[in-house]
Amino acid sequence: MTQLHFHKEKNFFMDWLMFHDLSTGEIALWHTLMNTGNRLGQKRVFNMPTATLTKLTGLSKQGLMKARKRLMERGLIRYKKGSYGKAPVYDMIPLTEAVELYVYPGATQKGTEKESRKLTPELTIHKEKIKKEKRSSGSEREAYQLMNMYDENIGKLTPLTEAEFIKWVHRMGAEAVQEALLITVKKGGRTFSYMEAILKEWQNAGLKTIQDVQGYEREKESGTNQKLIPFRKKRTKEAPNKEQSLEDWLKEELT
Repeated sequence: MTQLHFHKEKNFFMDWLMFHDLSTGEIALWHTLMNTGNRLGQKRVFNMPTATLTKLTGLSKQGLMKARKRLMERGLIRYKKGSYGKAPVYDMIPLTEAVELYVYPGATQKGTEKESRKLTPELTIHKEKIKKEKRSSGSEREAYQLMNMYDENIGKLTPLTEAEFIKWVHRMGAEAVQEALLITVKKGGRTFSYMEAILKEWQNAGLKTIQDVQGYEREKESGTNQKLIPFRKKRTKEAPNKEQSLEDWLKEELT
């Protein structure tokens, strides 16, 4: 059985998420299973108790079953129900292998093509989407660089927040996400939700470019400064009138 190349699969999966909408339950389950296989020596087939999965993913039993079913329908995993005294068996289908077999069946050996189609009948990764993923490789590199910056300055992202991080890069652009990260660090923010709140504010304001973002922040700072009202000493007496000399008025004010 082919071993899993954990980091390669993880990177491929993050790219794949850019063009496929998975639920948080599916993402959590896939990452948990992939991490388990990696810790067992990069195995793709292994036993995993349901109780352990619910604890590691944070999903309920019903949520776990739903996420598992969807991953199976997508052709990303295989599942075999456990027997008495044995935990269920999971088989992680390597994305790189699945895509190659699905898109380039002629490259496989005779007999393997038929088997691969039977094992991954509903894997909906097509040539056009593969081309889009290749074109997006530049933005993906920027996303991973920004995640490294986040790790170094704030802390380690979880698999779920990594997925959300990449989605924000896709929505707002790498420059805007970097600006939000810098503001978060500058203001002492220590969570992903802090940075995400900044990005949501910009998104709701309809900002499209880094210039829009920077202008928006400058206006916000300027608006805050304008609200400050300088302290003025309350006067108890009226200013001098035409009949009263300035000298007399000053004497009254200063005594």
